[in-house]
Amino acid sequence: MKKILFNIFLVTAFMLFLLIFLYPQKLSQEMENKEVAISQLKTTETTIYVLSQKDHVKTIKQVMENYDMSVLSSNLNAYSEILFSDIEVQLQEIALKNATIYASMKINKFKKENDQIRGIYLNGYLFNNPSKRESIEKILTNTDVNTLVIDVKTDNGHILFDTEIDEVIYLNNERVKFTKNDLQELREIKDIYLVGRLVVFQDPLFAKVFPNEAVFDSRLNKPYSQNGQFFLDPSSKKAQDYIINIAIESCRLGFDEIQYDYIRYPDSSSKFMQFDTKNDFENRVDNINSFLSKSRQLLHNEGCLLSADTFGYILTNKQDGGIGQNLETIIENVDFISPMVYPSHYTNGSFGYQNPNEHPYEVITAALTDALDRGVDKDKIRPFLQGFWHSNEDIRNNIKAASDLEMDWLIWNILSVYELDSFTKLSE
Repeated sequence: MKKILFNIFLVTAFMLFLLIFLYPQKLSQEMENKEVAISQLKTTETTIYVLSQKDHVKTIKQVMENYDMSVLSSNLNAYSEILFSDIEVQLQEIALKNATIYASMKINKFKKENDQIRGIYLNGYLFNNPSKRESIEKILTNTDVNTLVIDVKTDNGHILFDTEIDEVIYLNNERVKFTKNDLQELREIKDIYLVGRLVVFQDPLFAKVFPNEAVFDSRLNKPYSQNGQFFLDPSSKKAQDYIINIAIESCRLGFDEIQYDYIRYPDSSSKFMQFDTKNDFENRVDNINSFLSKSRQLLHNEGCLLSADTFGYILTNKQDGGIGQNLETIIENVDFISPMVYPSHYTNGSFGYQNPNEHPYEVITAALTDALDRGVDKDKIRPFLQGFWHSNEDIRNNIKAASDLEMDWLIWNILSVYELDSFTKLSE
């Protein structure tokens, strides 16, 4: 803001100078009225020629008559355009900063009142299942869990709320499970933080209907499939716009944050995959992060934050694993990352443990510490912890590992099956 005010002052001063400079006639009259007789000056015996003020005025007039004022006008206009363009950029930067501050206010207030984000995943398809809702409500009212992650766009390409987005109408992929009022009713159970999970570049419906936007299989001459998963090309503008529009509508529906999942390239080394841009580290990372940056800016304008699910190994791997997820770059373009540090997903021998799944506390601590050692702010890491294939004690050890590092956490279970004993009860 100080720079803007300084620029405005500079233009004002410059305009005042030109105002005087462009009207020499008035200046000459003032100077003639104040002319002093040369004869009154005392001089030595040496003869000295003294140029009169009238001669000075005459010289100025001659210069002005020969000066092309159109050049001055053109230069002034050019300077003004540059200046005001600079001011506009600065104002946009201020607006973006204010939008980010506003979007962060809700979670800052929430964390101040609740100390920590402690969340569980609710499968969107099960939102209206009576027994599932009863189970989730029981956890919310009896434990310190205060956050729900709910699907808004699923792995199958379905949209779980009513929308008028053109591609959704064309694809006929709505499977409405909840409304704005339904989300509001959840907040009446308890003061909770709502995260909308949005599957991004894994989308079988979009890939099949818009094959030109998908990763292509040159061997089979059709969209590439990896064990039944179809991936969109991360550089596709049509795919990116589709996702952003869903994210914005999800935000307006009542979510506090949008969480991108499958924000990556296929986890495959197939030589038959074809992309619109060369499949190398630079392009992968740029395509992922430019999309994230644009998404975050637009969501901040709506009052929502943006997070991204990532593979757990990116906390340790300093490249991108061939999928475009690089820790140092992705962390700069989202508000939070949720690395999936599931002990069962680490290979034998990881972090020195022959069977990582049997050492949840140690493995998760080691993985998250790798990120901290690389300079990542702990407040930007909110890991997805393992809520499947583990006992209640194991799940508590998952949670303890994140909590001991003073990190927020989320629990993943695809069927949203949780037990009260996995979480700290409010009475305690």
